[in-house]
Amino acid sequence: MLRLILGVLVLAALPAASFAQSPVTTIRVAVLGYTDASALPLYAQSAGFFKKYGLDAKITPFTGGGAVIAAIAGGSLDVGFSNIVSTAAAIQRGIPIVALVPAALFDEKDRADNLLVKARGSKLRTGADLNGKTVAVTTLSGALQLCASAWIDKNGGDSKTVHFVELPTSEMAAALRAGRVEAAMLAEPALTQGKGEVEELGDAFAAIAPRWILGVFVASKSWASANPDAAHRFIQAIVETARWANAHRGETAKILGPVSNIDPATFGAMARSTYGGSLNAALLQPPIDVAYKYAQLKAPLDAKQIVADAEPYWRGIR
Repeated sequence: MLRLILGVLVLAALPAASFAQSPVTTIRVAVLGYTDASALPLYAQSAGFFKKYGLDAKITPFTGGGAVIAAIAGGSLDVGFSNIVSTAAAIQRGIPIVALVPAALFDEKDRADNLLVKARGSKLRTGADLNGKTVAVTTLSGALQLCASAWIDKNGGDSKTVHFVELPTSEMAAALRAGRVEAAMLAEPALTQGKGEVEELGDAFAAIAPRWILGVFVASKSWASANPDAAHRFIQAIVETARWANAHRGETAKILGPVSNIDPATFGAMARSTYGGSLNAALLQPPIDVAYKYAQLKAPLDAKQIVADAEPYWRGIR
């Protein structure tokens, strides 16, 4: 009898993540490289949140959001990360996708993990100083160029005169040092690694809005409608992971560090992504509106429709 009581007490003390739902559903998930902004599935897998909700995630790193959306549309992926502007553009092109759950969230109160930078000691100060200059972004006509353009125009410049060039993040500091570009949209960990060579020119993300959703995890509408329970459980797992990750930076660094080849000292010093907990239209709308203003979207788009499409899979989730 005593042995039975002790056994029950031990079971009661185990974390909920130890008890996966049955049967386990395999889900194919894409992240954008091994970046902090898209890393929630990695954290969910390692910390047991996918297991808690009966999911076995097969996670694949992709080099670009366009390739993620193409793979989802083609049926070789179930869910993947995309920035909100690319998601909106895909919806307008008629690609049948649904944004299930937010990933990274920008809040100007937090230390930014992506900044418009210049070479250390450069005399550039305002948007007007960049008129006619060259600015590096990772993808032409992408979200980073949108942010840089908005900052330039809000700070006295004319982004139409700026020459944007495409460079890998790893090459931006060297390009600034050599004078091949005057400014660059530089992300972590390169921000921290290059702090001796670069300095902030402006927080370009704040030019969109003080607070907005940077990226989402999207699925094809056909997969989500055929697998509504799996889509629901994916959202549950990611929402719970987001809350955990925001409060456990040390643990997430131990998960992401080895696969991203970021050393512990850099992880300890760099700005980290903050994650959203709900698919909020008010936080989705600002980048969509700015993208339309800069002709990255062909027409206005109401973010309430994005939320409405996801609503059936959110029922019961708070």
